[in-house]
Amino acid sequence: MMMNLPVGANLLLSGTRWSSTLTFPHDIRHDLGLAVLAVNDEKQLVSAPYLAHATAPAWTNAHLNEVGTSYTVTLDVTQLPNANISHVYLALYRYGARGPVDVGSHVTVQMDEVFSHPLALGEMQASALLVTEFYRRAGQWKVRALAETSAYGLAALGRRMGMDIDESSPFTSPSNPEPRAGNWTGTAFLVAPQVFMTNAHVADGASRIRLSSLQGNLDAEPIISDSTNDLALLRITTTPPCQPLTFRNGGVGLAQAITTLGYPLAGLMGSGIQVTQGVISGLFGAHNDIRLLQFTAPIQPGSSGSPLLDETGAVLGVVSSTFTHAQNMNFAIRHSLAIALMEAASIQYTLQTNAQMLSAAQMVAQTQNAIWRVECAG
Repeated sequence: MMMNLPVGANLLLSGTRWSSTLTFPHDIRHDLGLAVLAVNDEKQLVSAPYLAHATAPAWTNAHLNEVGTSYTVTLDVTQLPNANISHVYLALYRYGARGPVDVGSHVTVQMDEVFSHPLALGEMQASALLVTEFYRRAGQWKVRALAETSAYGLAALGRRMGMDIDESSPFTSPSNPEPRAGNWTGTAFLVAPQVFMTNAHVADGASRIRLSSLQGNLDAEPIISDSTNDLALLRITTTPPCQPLTFRNGGVGLAQAITTLGYPLAGLMGSGIQVTQGVISGLFGAHNDIRLLQFTAPIQPGSSGSPLLDETGAVLGVVSSTFTHAQNMNFAIRHSLAIALMEAASIQYTLQTNAQMLSAAQMVAQTQNAIWRVECAG
């Protein structure tokens, strides 16, 4: 008799070889991948991750049906490549971390005559999701129903487990955008010795990214892009002669004074950095979007990716968007999400410990060298 297995529940398995199916209500082949992750008791990968579109090892294989609505996964624990493997996870992930896994609406994990684990994906805002865990306890194998998320995708989950994983899509389709045409600009700021932060909508689709300031020019490449929260990290190969910005250590309140520095309208205004000031005018974005802060400092095209600084020069947000038909209704991604992205990518950032208030002139002098123009080519 098949058992309905709720999240967190486990079930003793018989035998050593099992087949499971993950079924979706519609075609997900160009959006969602499946990974099989073998880890030890410390939850560290001790064998190369298996991706369903790649060549299968002896101990597991997966197959997506022709219409893209069902993965079939087989696991043979007698063939495990490492004696330290004690847990095997089935993970769904969005290719390229280009959004949440909710494109599938819902998924049902099922092992015929053993268990069924239905899971709604509509509320999942993460880009990777552990749905099932096979684990060994006292010499016996069990299965547990999961719903554990990784906000920044499979690659970030892999880094947490000690290995690099390629989460890119094996398919070419409209859901995997081609490089953008033309040239465009934005702003980025240094967060670690060789790492800059900007918006995902600035970096995504660029075939070449160059950072420029009065200090020179640097070529950059993406480390990670979070299109859901519109943040991206860029890596450079040399260390620029400036100090990374620090991040606010605490929350944000209404009427908080802010300063933003960036490169708006770079083609018109020239290569110099521009400074504007205002206050935090709202603690949510449109439709009560908790990811965003609303502020009044004027911004223009090219301001995207600029840091929003408090009175001490600490980053409390990343400029992201504006309402073009409203005056000074501008939005920035909260610093807590920027910090979460850096932690997911194992970037060593710095929190503000010196709460000394700065004048506008002092703040510009202290921070401007860390803020660069982003020049992108499609």
